[in-house]
Amino acid sequence: MRMISITLKQTSISTSVYTRKQLLCSLCYNHKRTYHSTPALLNKDETPPPPIEEKENADTPQPEAPKVSKRIRRPKYKLWLVNEGKNFTNIYDKPNYLGGSIPFPMNPLFKPQPPLNDRTKEEIWLKFTQEGQIPRKIGIDYGISLKRVEAILKLKKLEKDMVGKGITLQQNLCEKIEKMLGARSFCVEPLTDTLPNVGKPNFETVDENRDFSEKDAAKLLRRPTLAKIREKESKEEFFSLDENSTKDKQMITLVGRDERETNQRFQFKFKTIGKDQNVILRDRDGSLYKIKKELIR
Repeated sequence: MRMISITLKQTSISTSVYTRKQLLCSLCYNHKRTYHSTPALLNKDETPPPPIEEKENADTPQPEAPKVSKRIRRPKYKLWLVNEGKNFTNIYDKPNYLGGSIPFPMNPLFKPQPPLNDRTKEEIWLKFTQEGQIPRKIGIDYGISLKRVEAILKLKKLEKDMVGKGITLQQNLCEKIEKMLGARSFCVEPLTDTLPNVGKPNFETVDENRDFSEKDAAKLLRRPTLAKIREKESKEEFFSLDENSTKDKQMITLVGRDERETNQRFQFKFKTIGKDQNVILRDRDGSLYKIKKELIR
């Protein structure tokens, strides 16, 4: 049989009707086809073959990676569940937060106590309704505050009303959430909230038509007016440089000078302890000054 050498550019094969000659040509030059129409070729990996060195390295045993189907690629969340999210799947017996013991990673300073379980709440409801215990006694026994006891009793009353109306409660969901949050049968919190003593607020209702000036507000608050405060601050800030300089000259008197006692870095001040407190200053140029008592600060 004679082989017919025909290139793809010279042949125009119809995709619907094939002759015997055309079938032979297509079989001989199957590797030159630039199109595909089968599902297997559609999902075929078109990456080039690895070099010889990589093939030799591939023979060495390596840790197994998660197998991913070639035809059906897994979504990204499934790959995350296989790798990083493996520690957070199917764990319902204890708290398993993303931040360790921190429920809210973006707020690490907020660490609330675990809630009370439903069994303890039912005991509190029975002690209040059947045994007649007061909320203070219940709070002392379970280590919870009066506000928490009040909230538990209100929620239990709503729960009993829902059961009386024929509403089915999701007990299984409640148990799962209690395990995830680490619910327990006691708490450690004060019976009442201790608030700081900030004093009573100064409050007075003023009619809209009434003139209420800053003097009236200062009188109500028992404080000086803003104008007096500003005037006092301005007096403390402004002073005369000339007056201070003359006073300093009058109060500081030169006693002597010794050039051998010069010191370009420090000034020494000597103060006597007693009834007459005298201060002697040794300057950098060796001068010795006597400072009066009014200048001592």
